[in-house]
Amino acid sequence: MVDRIRHILRARSVKEHNDRVVEALKSIGLTRMYFQGPIANNRALGRVVSNFGFSKVWERAYADKWRFHDPIPEAAARNPGPMYWHRLPATLALTDDEKAYLDFLALIGMEQGICMLLFGEASRVALMAASTDRDGEPVEHVDQEFFRLIGLASFSRYCQLVTTDPELQVPLSGREMDVLYWMAQGHSNAGISEALGISQGTVNTYVKRIFAKMNVFDRTSAVMKGVQHGLVIVSDTASERVVGERQLHNVGNEE
Repeated sequence: MVDRIRHILRARSVKEHNDRVVEALKSIGLTRMYFQGPIANNRALGRVVSNFGFSKVWERAYADKWRFHDPIPEAAARNPGPMYWHRLPATLALTDDEKAYLDFLALIGMEQGICMLLFGEASRVALMAASTDRDGEPVEHVDQEFFRLIGLASFSRYCQLVTTDPELQVPLSGREMDVLYWMAQGHSNAGISEALGISQGTVNTYVKRIFAKMNVFDRTSAVMKGVQHGLVIVSDTASERVVGERQLHNVGNEE
């Protein structure tokens, strides 16, 4: 397992990284897995899914409908480590739509699985979820500690790669990340100017740089590309604190 972890940490591209994570998970008996992010309280934001082995029917249905009714990430947020999604906390009050989603998972052979939230740089949060073969061993037989180690190593390396992988071509600076964050929250350039304590003209310059680096022509496309590449900071109190701290650190450095 040490060699597999080292292999993940030495991945040189996102594709190579994904291949090595899949190999590592399969080595402990988890043959189907998906990764989801960014995770935020608002289910309408992001939650791009990378699926390796689960049903394409689930993948399409999730994108079209079920992503708004998935209680698993919120349940995982209450747990300090790996969690079985077929054993959600009894204290978690599910809506009828959330119960329907879990019934849908059972219908397509995804009734059991293990998952955990992963935390990375710039308040990035993602979910790693996996299961055994549909007719294979119960997922409880999988070593939870190995699952945790693979997850921690994989997300650490992923966060590094999304800003260095030449295939992505989006090497945003810290200040540009701040501007993209506030764009994702729906702020105008004037609102971003107020939030970051810089002039609106400076914000306009950063927005133009972001468009150029991400090869897009409008704010919506920039935000969507940022979500897909894991660059958008999740919208919660902790992430706002991180942005505030970076603002203090950057004052006067990039204007």
